[in-house]
Amino acid sequence: MTFESSQVNTVLTDSFTTLVHQLSTPEVFEGYTDDPEEAARIWGTRATRYGLVGTMLGEFRSCREKYEKALDYTIERLEIDVPESEREEMLSPWENRPAFDDVPPGLERLTDAGYEVYVLSNGDHDMLDDMIESAGIDDYVSGTISASDVGFYKPDPRLYRHAAVQTGTPVTEIAHVTASWNDVLGAMHTGMQGVWLNRDDRTWEDILGDADLEVNTFHEFADTLGD
Repeated sequence: MTFESSQVNTVLTDSFTTLVHQLSTPEVFEGYTDDPEEAARIWGTRATRYGLVGTMLGEFRSCREKYEKALDYTIERLEIDVPESEREEMLSPWENRPAFDDVPPGLERLTDAGYEVYVLSNGDHDMLDDMIESAGIDDYVSGTISASDVGFYKPDPRLYRHAAVQTGTPVTEIAHVTASWNDVLGAMHTGMQGVWLNRDDRTWEDILGDADLEVNTFHEFADTLGD
């Protein structure tokens, strides 16, 4: 892994699982099934698959729609009894996702050091606005960039290039921080520096090389940049 901190002028960060706890959380299924962890895993995996297939086939669907369809699939596959009237409520957990403890102070350190921070996400803009507000990081985020802007989900390189244009920064001067290994690779493939935020001491999935940098918290990332 090689990371050139002196080249970084702008910081991108993913949203769910990176800034706040993941969208498809087990508590959504509590009271409906004996194995909410498995239900959440299926829901999240299926939603991701829908996004990738839609991007590959040029048939983009919003993040909310793919989660709706994935929830329907999960309920049917596991034969969970959920009234239609309650499904909408199950789809609203992103409105109150708590931030990881290191996020607000870590982002504050980055902005105090002069870096602009943008959220680059597969989430829709209304989801991102709710997330930023509930996480209490409004003061540290310069803007949001969504897959819905261009009709491509990460890790499609076109979304990362769009983000570079939106931030007014050459791709080689951007560091993208994310908890998702495929998001790291998407950023690196575009020419950005990929930073893997590994809070849970997971093993890197070595399929196309290592991340440029691995950190456990945003504080560690700020330390690496020299703050």
